[in-house]
Formats: sequence, C-alpha cells, structure tokens
Amino acid sequence: MTDQPTSPQSPVPSDDTLPARPIAWGLLLIPAVAQLLLHILTNGRFGIFRDEYYYLACAARPAWGYVDQPPLSIWLLSVWKAVFGDSVHSIRVLPALCGSGLIVLTGAAAAQLGGGRWAQLLAGLAAAIGAAGLVICGFYSMNCYDLLFWLGAYYLLIRIARTGDGKWWLWMGIVLGLGLFNKIGLFVFGLALLIGLLATRHRRHFADRRLYLAGAIAGAFVVPYILWNAANEWATLEFIENAKAGKIAHFSPMEFLSENLLEANPVTLPLWVGGLAWLFLARRARRYRLVALMFVATFVILIVQKSKPYYFAASFPVLMAAGGVAWELWTKERRWRWVRWVLVAILVIGGGVMAPMAVPILSPEGTVAYGRRMGIVPAAQEVSHTSALPQYFSDRLGWENLARVVSEIYRGLPADERDRCVALGWNYGHAGSLEYWSRRYDLPPVYTTHNNYWMWGPPAGAGDIMIVIRGSREGLERLFDEVIEAGVAESPYAMESRMTIWICRGLRRPIENIWKDYKAFG
Repeated sequence: MTDQPTSPQSPVPSDDTLPARPIAWGLLLIPAVAQLLLHILTNGRFGIFRDEYYYLACAARPAWGYVDQPPLSIWLLSVWKAVFGDSVHSIRVLPALCGSGLIVLTGAAAAQLGGGRWAQLLAGLAAAIGAAGLVICGFYSMNCYDLLFWLGAYYLLIRIARTGDGKWWLWMGIVLGLGLFNKIGLFVFGLALLIGLLATRHRRHFADRRLYLAGAIAGAFVVPYILWNAANEWATLEFIENAKAGKIAHFSPMEFLSENLLEANPVTLPLWVGGLAWLFLARRARRYRLVALMFVATFVILIVQKSKPYYFAASFPVLMAAGGVAWELWTKERRWRWVRWVLVAILVIGGGVMAPMAVPILSPEGTVAYGRRMGIVPAAQEVSHTSALPQYFSDRLGWENLARVVSEIYRGLPADERDRCVALGWNYGHAGSLEYWSRRYDLPPVYTTHNNYWMWGPPAGAGDIMIVIRGSREGLERLFDEVIEAGVAESPYAMESRMTIWICRGLRRPIENIWKDYKAFG
C-alpha cells in the first residue's frame, strides 16, 4: 500500500522528514539466515528448557487461558506439535523463525524512518547480535512472539507518525490485540503510547475516532482471557502478585539498566544510543519523538513494576532502527563513510564474542569458563537461581536425569504399590519433564500444585503412596505417616543441581484439602 503525502489537514504538519525507503531484502536476509542457521545447529545441545516442558503440557490441554499467560502461544504450539512433533529441534523452529523475522522487521523499521541500505544493514546486524534476542528466540515461549508484536506496533506507529494517516490505527489495534492475547505485558506499550501521544504533537490523534476503534479492537482480543480469569478467581492477578513478591529478583534502576546493556550486547550501544539521541534531537526526526519518549516511559514503568530486565528487550530494536538511520546520515559524506565499515566490523566481532553466552555453542563447563574469562556474567533474574550458568542455560539441564532416577525408584516398588503410586513435583519443571519423558521411562502419573498444574488437580483418593521430588523431611513428615529418602538426582550445572527424591506413604489428610493449602501461583 502506497503512503499518501501529508495533507494540510493531517494531524502532523508537513516538514523535511525523510521519505520511506525500499526495504533492502537481500542485505537483511544475510543476518536473518545466519542467525536461523546458528539456532538450528545448536538448539538441541543443552536439552529442553524448564518452561518448554510446561508449555508442552499446556499445549496438550488447550484452554482460553492459563494461570501465567493468555493462550495464543500455547495454541500455536499445540498445532505445531500435532504436525511436526514435540522434539527439542521441532519446537525451537518457531522461536528461531521469530528471531529472523525480528531482524528483517528491524531493517524494515529503519526503511520506514528513511534509512537506506546502510541504515538497514546496521539495524539488522544490531538486532541479530543482541543477546536478549538470541536468548529469547533460542527456546519456545510467548516472549519470542512478544518481540515481534512490540516491534510490529512500533513499525505501524512510525507509519502513522510519518504519514499522519489514521487508517494505520486499525492495523495497530489488530497487532496489539494479538500481542495481548499472547502476553499481557504489551499493556505497557499501550500505556507508553498514551504518554507519548499526550506529550507530543501527536496528541491531535485523539480527535481521530480510528484511534478509539483501535483500542476497542485490541480490547476485543483479550475478552476471552478476561472471562477465563473471571471464571477462575482471577488466577493471573494472583500469579502476578506472587511472582513479584517471591520469585522475581529485584533490581535497582542502575542494575536494571546495566543488565539491559549486557542483554542488548554492549557493542550495540552506539546504535541504540545514537538512535535515541537522533529521535530526541534531530530536526528530521521530530515526528518520531514520541518513540523516544515511549522508550523512556517503558523503562520507568518496568522499574516501578519491579519487572525482570529482559522485559525491556522489546524496546531496543526500534532504537537500533533509528540508530541505523542516524549513523547513515552522520556518515553520508565520503570522508566519513569508513565509519560505516568500522561499525559493521564492531557489530560482527562483538556478536561473535557474545554468542557463546547467548547460544549453547560450548559445553556447560566451557560456557562457564568462557563467561568468567570474558567477564560476561548475566545477573540472576529469579531468586532461586544458584547455578554458575545463566538461568536460560541451566534450566535446560538435569531433566532427563531426574526422570531416570524417578523411574528407577518407581520400578523398585512392589507391583501393588506401583499401581497406586503417583509422583508429586515441587514445580512445573518437575511435573512437565516427567510427563514428557514418560514416553521413554517407566514413570507414574505426575502432579504438582504449581501454576496451571494446580488447576488440573490431583487424582481422587491419591496419597496412599507418592514419590515426591524435593521438599524437606520435616515438611513431608507433617503430611505423611512414612517418609523415606529414596534417591538424589544431581546435575552440577542445572538450575536445580541436587533434587532429593522421597517415597512417602500414608497421607494424613485428603489430597483435595492439601491441594487447596499448597496452591503455588508464581
């Protein structure tokens, strides 16, 4: 669709804003394909991530909502695994494609801002080497789609700001609606957008009814999830409050910012800082000033919410796009064009240096040693993280070994007890992994009170004999007549490096009552 020139009645007055440029598909496909191949070649090295086991369990039980997320990413996973299976290599194709799409869309955003081939190449390279994008798109979750929805919304906002054409608000409503049906964190984008509109010349769009129609469209997408929550005692709100109180590590504003500098990849600093400066200060970027304001507003909102640092990752690609345009303009004279090659070299080399800490190229031991040698040690984003490896690696380790140990304990029980036995995990990682590996190992049915597993409930009358993963002897003896330590599942680099396995007999209270008391949303 061709953009029309801004009319005198347009919400944005005419000025010397750069015209949109054609997308340099050939250039952008180079980093996009390179990252895709990197993911495909490495995505099975450390195994399935804790959350992926849980998402696969959710995908086997389609619903209109889940305790910790809306259903879109789960529905997509359910369809994908029905067609292509649920091996680690299969389920990671989708996030890898999201990563490549993010690179191309970042370059396309640079083109919308008026950037030529150099601007798009720099933007695409910066998006390709960002540790957050590499990590987030390295395993399946709603977050890989979230990156695309954020950048897609920014892309449409740039078109609105450049053309003044309110028809793009309707597309914005669809993108935001789908994004919210994937992850409710996109509400932060909406709040930042409101601040950006109010603080700039674009407040004139409040006179355009299509802005409100866009809001209605976005809201319509999340109605089913709201109704699901209403029918389930607002489970997601309970989950959010519990996660903030006891799961998510708290960061000061400076710690939050420094962690994002690392996650964006430090060598991209000239790109996104240059982009932020250009958006705030350049005369030719006046129409896009609200994008810079939204970046700052998002940072403040996430700090106030005590969010995980990686939640901010979705805000960087649009600044990388702006940075590509800025550096292309700053180096347009022949005598400065060598700077472009220097920037490309810095991005490529810096991406190579960071890659082993974002993608499982090395062994666990090699990754730890490399990170220490290079001084790259990502902060723990959950209070329970103790492994020497970053959590996005350590949470991929130890799960099959857990299944193997539990299976050995289970097969050691008398036949009559095996028929009545169930396994009880402390969290959805335990339950999801045992459920997954039951295809290879002889395992009992598994349950947990964590997140949506709590809703799926315990078996009626269970408790005569249980294999319990983790927990303390003292705590279990308050619940069971007999508690025996039966084994230990160990994996030195795993998030849970040592898990004690118990055989428990004679549950003292009905399982239904205990289930209510031990609900764990968070």
